[in-house]
Amino acid sequence: MLLGGLWLSCAVTAFSNDGNDYWERLNRTHPEANLKTILNTKSKAKDQNVAGYRLSVKYNGQFRAISADNLLLLESQGIKKGQLKAYKYEILFISDGQELWLPMKTIMVEQLQLELEKDEPVLLYTSVLQNPEKEDYRQMTLMVEDFKVLVD
Repeated sequence: MLLGGLWLSCAVTAFSNDGNDYWERLNRTHPEANLKTILNTKSKAKDQNVAGYRLSVKYNGQFRAISADNLLLLESQGIKKGQLKAYKYEILFISDGQELWLPMKTIMVEQLQLELEKDEPVLLYTSVLQNPEKEDYRQMTLMVEDFKVLVD
């Protein structure tokens, strides 16, 4: 019995440390930035250590079906058609007064709706998706990888 309790204690400690490591790793690979900085980033000049960006926004509470343009953009990034089914929605966030409809996995949409109320601040961990092949029209969006509720 004592041995089982000790094992459980070690497992819980290891799990909580893995959770902390997860956020530390995301913070290292996703520097905090504002929307203007992200939009002005050139894809070819991107730092190889940067996987995406952290962006503080407000949750608007609205969602819609993912746009055809964003589905094509996800596909152009190598996401297979079978995996695209996980991206059914875009969520509305507000950053510096600007509306952002960002694609997010359906399972995360449900979690976001449980954890946040309209106009609450949230820290998004995002990947920049862009299609550099179109020189006349550089399509870009931020795909939400994860989020952290900001406590006032």
